[in-house]
Amino acid sequence: MQTTTWRALAALITIATLTACAPLLIGGGAAVVADEAIEQDQGGDGLF
Repeated sequence: MQTTTWRALAALITIATLTACAPLLIGGGAAVVADEAIEQDQGGDGLF
């Protein structure tokens, strides 16, 4: 019974961590794509 409790707790922590980080990863990816698009369009260093 003890192992099942720890596994369930680990699963909940993992899910909470991944869902909290998803917007940051998506936003970071969008920033990289936007930077690359500006570099290709206008030349120079882009946004950053």
